[in-house]
Amino acid sequence: MYQRILENTIKDKIGTGKAIIIVGARQVGKTTLIKKILEGQEYLFLDADDPSIRQLLLNPNTEEIRSILGENRIVFVDEAQRIDGIGLTLKIITDQFEKVQLFVSGSSSFDLGSKLNEPLTGRKWEYELFPISWEEFEKKEGFVKSMQQIENRLLFGFYPEV
Repeated sequence: MYQRILENTIKDKIGTGKAIIIVGARQVGKTTLIKKILEGQEYLFLDADDPSIRQLLLNPNTEEIRSILGENRIVFVDEAQRIDGIGLTLKIITDQFEKVQLFVSGSSSFDLGSKLNEPLTGRKWEYELFPISWEEFEKKEGFVKSMQQIENRLLFGFYPEV
């Protein structure tokens, strides 16, 4: 796995009382990065690709959210852009459950941004994750291999698969 430059920046924001939002194109490693940051910790993973999770998070009240979260102090909502009204739900979590560290990822910065900006104003740290950078690639693969791969990388980019 590639060491992402954004990882330490995100780690520094944990415990600040704000949601940590990571947006970006599909397959750039948003979920992988958050799972790596949370490695070794217990957390609640809510995958919005799952219709039952989407239904649970669709306009819940505070008590319903309390039931969903249980005793979890770390919550990761993946593919959040799939949930209508998710911004308000996340606002309730950040406002009412101060001991909960919320991580949120979404594949489309446009879709997720429009759903989150107003409800989470001042309540979030938002980062955009891009495909693997040259620096990240070279650090793992080494200079020689990176130079040997430069034509491929320029043609196909730094996504994990073409």
